[in-house]
Amino acid sequence: MTNLIRKNLLWTAVVTLLAFTGCREDDPEPVNEPEEINTVEFSLTPVTGSTPVTITFRDLDGAGGNPPTLTPDSLRLAANTIYNARVRFLKEEAGKPTEDKTNEIEVEEPNDHEVFYTVTGANLTFSQFNNDNNNPPLKLGTRAQAAAGAASRGTVVVTLKHKPVGEGGPKAANDPISKGETDIEVTFPVRIQ
Repeated sequence: MTNLIRKNLLWTAVVTLLAFTGCREDDPEPVNEPEEINTVEFSLTPVTGSTPVTITFRDLDGAGGNPPTLTPDSLRLAANTIYNARVRFLKEEAGKPTEDKTNEIEVEEPNDHEVFYTVTGANLTFSQFNNDNNNPPLKLGTRAQAAAGAASRGTVVVTLKHKPVGEGGPKAANDPISKGETDIEVTFPVRIQ
């Protein structure tokens, strides 16, 4: 009888241990939350050092509320001019200090983000993107050149992507815009004169 009780207790202990370890869920993959951004400032400063041209997008109540605002209504750039461009991402709320998400992106999560500049219609090109610690371009800062010649109009779409990290490690250099989730995308009208 004593052997039978020992065997039953041992069997119960083994089954209980298996039940606890079998029911334990695997640790979930860390989720990288999208940035909460409702304001984008896009500034272009001529390399000659004259006054910067800045345009600001604001959508303080988010999608589906009031329409966003652009101040001024377009970027007005001089033809045949090279600019140092910089984009800032902010979270603004009434009664609270403005959160500059740019620093978080640049310092804490540079490998998780990439900024894309897509030009349509305007004689404007972007190059010389800044790099983060691991060299893939983050592109918060860039060089823009308005071509010489006739005046042109168009748009620059600034897209902040949250890039996939995991299986392949950090984002790769020249990662396509199709990869990752869009944190924010803003279309800025451009006039080159």
